[in-house]
Amino acid sequence: MRIKQILNNNVVSSLDPNGVEVILTGKALGFNASVGDEVNVAHVEKTFHLHDDKVNDRFKVLLNEVPVEIIQLTDDIVNLARSSLNYPISEIIYVSLADHLNFAIQRNKNGMDLVSPLQWEVKHFYRKEYLVGHQALAIIAAYTGMLLPDSEACSIALHIVNSGMQAPDGQIIEITKLIHQIQSIVKYWFGITFDEQGIAYQRFITHVKFFAQRVIGGIIIENDDDDLFEFSNNKHEKAYSCVNAIGEFTKKNYRHEMTNSEKLYLTVHIYNIVKRHTTSI
Repeated sequence: MRIKQILNNNVVSSLDPNGVEVILTGKALGFNASVGDEVNVAHVEKTFHLHDDKVNDRFKVLLNEVPVEIIQLTDDIVNLARSSLNYPISEIIYVSLADHLNFAIQRNKNGMDLVSPLQWEVKHFYRKEYLVGHQALAIIAAYTGMLLPDSEACSIALHIVNSGMQAPDGQIIEITKLIHQIQSIVKYWFGITFDEQGIAYQRFITHVKFFAQRVIGGIIIENDDDDLFEFSNNKHEKAYSCVNAIGEFTKKNYRHEMTNSEKLYLTVHIYNIVKRHTTSI
C-alpha cells in the first residue's frame, strides 16, 4: 500500500486492493514520509475502513484534533461493543465517542468530572451497554493510566445505544426519559416494585424501548389488529386501563396518539409483569 494522504505524524490514509480509502494509525507512521511512499506496514497499529464517506471525512478532521491514542482506544471499545452486543453499531461512533472521550479525559485532568443525570436509568434500561461502558473504563485506564469516574461508563453506554439505534443526537436522552416515565406510571398504577432480574421485566423494558423510540422519532405503525385488540382489552382490563393512562400521558407530553397495536402489545407486557406481584389483575 502507498500513502495517499498524511494526516499527521501518526496517521496516514491509503487505498486497499479495491481502491477504497483506509485510514492507518501507528507511531511515527507519517513522520518524514511523503505521499506516494510505501506504507511501513510494520508500524501500523490500527486500520479504519469506514464505508460512509461523510463519516470518513468527519473522522479525518477529528484525527487532527484528537490524540491518536484516543482514536486507538476508541477502536478497542467499539470492537468490544460489537462482540458483546447483538445489534449493528453505526460507524459514526468512531467520531462521537472519540470526541467525547477526548473531552472527558481533559476534564478529568482538570478535576472537572461530570455526573450523568441518567445514570440510574442507563444502569437499569441498558444493562449490557452499561457493562461494556464499565469494561471500557479499564481499556481507557490501560491506555492512559487514568481511571475515569463511574459516570463515564454511563456516557459511553449512551453513545453505544445511540449508534445502535442510529437516532439523531439528543433523541436517546429523550427516549431514556420516556422509558423511565412509563415504568413509573406502571409502578404507581399497581403499587408494585419490579423484579428487575425477571424475564418478564426485561421483555417489558425491551418493548418499551422500541415504543419510546417510535414516540420520540415520530414513527407511526399502521398494523392494527382490531379483533385481537378487543380480545386483549376484555381479558386484561386492569392492564388496559393502565395503558390508557400511558396513552393520555404520551398524547399530552409527546403528541403521540397510541394505535390499537401499541396498546395491545403494551397491555400484554404489563399484564405479564404485574401478575407476578398481584392476583387481582
